Amino acid sequence: MAKSNLREFDHQRVASLDSNMWRAYYNHRFFRMFILLLRLIRTQLHLNWFLTLRAAYFSGAAAANYRIKKGHEDYEKPLKNLIKFYRVISKNASEPFDYQKAAELELEWWDIHRYPKKYKKTLEKSLAEAMAVIYNTSPARFSKYARYRAQAMLIPDHEGDKQKNPPDWSKIESLLLKSWESAYQAIQK
Repeated sequence: MAKSNLREFDHQRVASLDSNMWRAYYNHRFFRMFILLLRLIRTQLHLNWFLTLRAAYFSGAAAANYRIKKGHEDYEKPLKNLIKFYRVISKNASEPFDYQKAAELELEWWDIHRYPKKYKKTLEKSLAEAMAVIYNTSPARFSKYARYRAQAMLIPDHEGDKQKNPPDWSKIESLLLKSWESAYQAIQK
């Protein structure tokens, strides 16, 4: 089986799927979110459908466990699933990466986003470091990606469209488009 080139993806399509997935997540539409996650993984990572389904399962299980345990986090379970998620990607990538480190950094930025006062590291720095591991490069290359993504992450809350002032999804999508475009440019150099 041919290995996936993680550096080649349609950043506009990925940003759109990512934005729609966020909206489904924040509006508690978890089946829709999972379908969008499948499409996002397939579009961005170019895995076959079997591997896409496995990766989505591990990613979804990690996110669900982390979400359910808010305030009583059990980091071992989501980390275990994130390791499996990134192992699937790394083992099928033309440029393998340290999937254990990628999983640890993903869980770190989840926690920084949830509990920013608990950390000295910023969300931007953590996001950049996580991407750098996947692409075996410097976090500095992902500074724009991380800045735009962190800005987008600060807009919605867990009530989604039901909150008094619903999130500006067009602004979130615009920031995610800038983020993914920046990431794509960073990995093409």
